[in-house]
Amino acid sequence: MNPSRAKALIQQWTAQQKLPQQQLNQALKLANITPTPQHWFSFLDKLLLANGGGLLVIGVIFFFAFNWQAITRFHKFVLIEGLVVASLAGYSYYFHKASAKFFVLAASVFVGVLLAFYGQTYQTGADTWQLFFMWALLITPWAMLAQLASLWLLWLILVNLSVFLYYQVFHGIFGMLFSGDALQMALFGLNSVALCVWELAATRYEWLKGRTEVRLLAVASGFSITWLMLSFIFGHGAKAGYVPLVYGLWLAAFYGVYRYKVADLFMLAGASFSVIILSTAWLAEILFKAKDGAVLFLLALWVIFTSGIVIRWLKGLAQELHHD
Repeated sequence: MNPSRAKALIQQWTAQQKLPQQQLNQALKLANITPTPQHWFSFLDKLLLANGGGLLVIGVIFFFAFNWQAITRFHKFVLIEGLVVASLAGYSYYFHKASAKFFVLAASVFVGVLLAFYGQTYQTGADTWQLFFMWALLITPWAMLAQLASLWLLWLILVNLSVFLYYQVFHGIFGMLFSGDALQMALFGLNSVALCVWELAATRYEWLKGRTEVRLLAVASGFSITWLMLSFIFGHGAKAGYVPLVYGLWLAAFYGVYRYKVADLFMLAGASFSVIILSTAWLAEILFKAKDGAVLFLLALWVIFTSGIVIRWLKGLAQELHHD
């Protein structure tokens, strides 16, 4: 059983007086909720590593900022490449520790710094999207070998940025082909596929079972499809008639997966928020056509009504999940 569910269940039993108060600590310990000394040591180890790494990065930034004009071009390249090599050396030295994988994450970030400095120094004329695309391409082998969820999230962020910046470059020339809706559909497809692959891979690989990364992907996917639906509601574009069908499939998939397969209230709350936004937008489109002075008042009532229904449903669902 999930520790959060076990804790909620124990608290519920205590409130119902089914579990004596004097046995609460023992129950928490048996359910593996109370942290052991080993858990505290692991937490402090990761906390100190994160703080030390952050301070090191800040120190590197301030070092370059203060001495930038005094450092020659050759030494600048040597220093940045040295940071990449040092990070990989740290990973090799602490290979058998779980925290060693963060050295690969640092090396991946320094690769981006190196590419940016190279482009700035030699004025290659490459577009910005090519920088992020090559950055993602170069760190792909490390992401495949390191087995670090944070590194794969960085990879996906770089791919998203390259797609977005590619649209910014070619929007003026191929405006008919790469419209704003087409960009959002591309981002929606990319993040939705990444979300599906991540969820499937998480059933096999323990290091992918964290929920933070998949929730960020879900937010990106939901933002894009909600944007497309808003464009459909207010744009009256016949060529975008496929958008409601795609949104309906996305909503049904979210409900089926995160209600019955992988219970996740965050995902269901996000999908519900999207429904509230779109239903309010659709109602506003209808009411503003009628030019009724009470439009804003009616919209406020609708938001309150739908929000109340969603909150009540989510609270009931949370209690149901805690009983499982």
